[in-house]
This record gives sequence, C-alpha cells and structure tokens, in this order.
Amino acid sequence: MLGIARRVLTGAAAVGVLAAASGCVRLDLGLEVRPDDTVGGEFTAAWSDDFLEQAQDEGLSRSELDAFLDALLDGVPGTERVPYREGGFTGQTASFTDRPLSDFAEFGGDEWGYLRIDHDGREYGLEGYWDLRAAGFIDPEAFEDAEILISVNFPATVTEHNGELDGRTVTWRMVPGQDYDLNATAVEKNGWAFVIAGIGSVVVIGALLWLWQWFALRRHSTGLTR
Repeated sequence: MLGIARRVLTGAAAVGVLAAASGCVRLDLGLEVRPDDTVGGEFTAAWSDDFLEQAQDEGLSRSELDAFLDALLDGVPGTERVPYREGGFTGQTASFTDRPLSDFAEFGGDEWGYLRIDHDGREYGLEGYWDLRAAGFIDPEAFEDAEILISVNFPATVTEHNGELDGRTVTWRMVPGQDYDLNATAVEKNGWAFVIAGIGSVVVIGALLWLWQWFALRRHSTGLTR
C-alpha cells in the first residue's frame, strides 16, 4: 500500500516530463474504511481529453501515455480495472477491497507526504501531509489546474475535519505549488447509550399511559366528564 502514495506523487512529476499542459491529468484516490477494520477503494488516473488531442497533434504516442497510466495503476493492490471517462477525462480506475486497516497506519512516509488512518475504541483518526510545492519536483505553472484528490469515507460520524464533508466522506482537493496538512476524526455512536435511551423512552411512555389511565378511572369513578 505504501507504493500508491509514492506513485501518485511521482506520477505528477512524470507528467511534467511528457508535456507542460495545465489541467492535463486527474489523480483521484478514494478510500472506504469499513466497520470490520478493512479498507476498500479506487484510484483513478486519467488524461484530459484536451491534452490527448494536443498530444496527438504534437506527435506523442497514445500507447506511451496509456503505458504511463498503467505504471501508476500497477501500484494499486488487486487487479480489477475499468475504463474511466468522465468530466472531460479519459483513463482507468483500479479498485481494491478488504485491505487491513493496519496497512494504513503508515501510508507514505517520505519527504513528499504520508497518510495515516487508525481506529482506537470508538474513534477513527486520520492525519496526513502532502508537499506539492515546486522544489525540483513539480512545476506549479505547468500543473496549475491539475486535479489531485484524496477522499476517505468513514463508518462513523465525522466530528472534525479540514477538508470538504459530504455525509461521512471527507475530500481534500490539492493543487501543485502548495503543501497540505490533512486531518479528520470520526466517532462511532455509543450502542449502550441507545439502549439506555430506548429503555428510558419506554419507561416515560409507560408512565404517561399510566397517568392517563389513572385520570380516566378517577373521572369515571366521580362521574366527571371532559
């Protein structure tokens, strides 16, 4: 799993060797953390259709560009790949499933960045750092519109984050030329609290019914009506 992060970042650098075209590439890593402490996900690598047309005009081989995407996707565990064509981008999506959450306790871990996800008690914690500044690595002028995304779906309620939240999914959108700190916390609901609350509700409802019946019997015994 450590290879995915490295390939995502080195892939962006390699694109700069092929062509300096704004917004030419989309790199999208999506992870789903499951209640049984396994992780599934998808990694999409795609060229923009505008870039593919430009590359053809400049004599760049489509097979060479496709081979580059294949090299990126080779870092994803599992073998399932499907064509990707969406939002003006064409490429492939590789998916994986049932990876132990422990594999993500140390995801990355070099000078470019890392992503760590752990589960302690009822709390899921995520912290990460990606350095996409130009330092012999990425030219931000050539990649100013590149789409680099990381999203994580948690099996619990997200209580803190510094990304974009949609339900239980936090997404971080990154652009070359900047560095990013990522963090998120998700907390599982306390099952015993729901049990106690349910018992309490039954008791309260029972007490109200008893009071209603007592008043009804009292009115009947005294010959009162509403």
